[in-house]
Amino acid sequence: MRLLDVAGLTAGYGRVQALHGVDVAVADNEIVALVGSNGAGKTTLLRAICGLITTTGGRIRFAGQDITGQPVESVVRRGLVLVPEGRRLFAGLSVRDNLRLGGWASRSADIDRVLGLFPPLARRLDQVAGTLSGGEQQMCAIARGLMSRPSLIMIDELSLGLAPLVVDEILTKLPDIAAAGTAVLLVEQDVEAALSVSTRGYVLETGVIALSGTSLQLRSDSRIQQAYLGEL
Repeated sequence: MRLLDVAGLTAGYGRVQALHGVDVAVADNEIVALVGSNGAGKTTLLRAICGLITTTGGRIRFAGQDITGQPVESVVRRGLVLVPEGRRLFAGLSVRDNLRLGGWASRSADIDRVLGLFPPLARRLDQVAGTLSGGEQQMCAIARGLMSRPSLIMIDELSLGLAPLVVDEILTKLPDIAAAGTAVLLVEQDVEAALSVSTRGYVLETGVIALSGTSLQLRSDSRIQQAYLGEL
């Protein structure tokens, strides 16, 4: 079943159109990668889906309901959350308080659940979030997004500014997140990393879906290899 169904989406900023008829779908419990170079429109697409920017055309359906044009708070309440590029933690608050702010009715069980995914945070609960390492901040941002038990979590540029070993550590958690009932839409410039953990993927170029298919198909596509994987 399609959990998220984006059809013919157009959006932009003022007179500048950044998305040109984009189609993207995510099924229940699925990990889908959205890859492309900087400026391709990946972040714009996520912002449009969750209601942070106004769409100018097309349709967004989530869990069987049309959410096109709905305000972000309504989208979040329906079970769709965004982990934004750069983490955007409340830097002056503790890890514990950041997690609590991620849930509408935070419970100790929810905190225990996300700490089970990211054990390093258990030792940092009372630490100010702004003093965490980059990897710990990304874990905290994802954990905060999971606190409301969403059906879909969209993660924008997970690997940004992180060492490869830290990225690998976090990526290994995504299948567990999906298996527990939260589908993942992963936006990444690191194409190899994104396709290594996802089941399907889309390649966005200048606001248009240029390629789509299973992650295995995309990894073996000569155009992907030459443009993004550094292979000839």
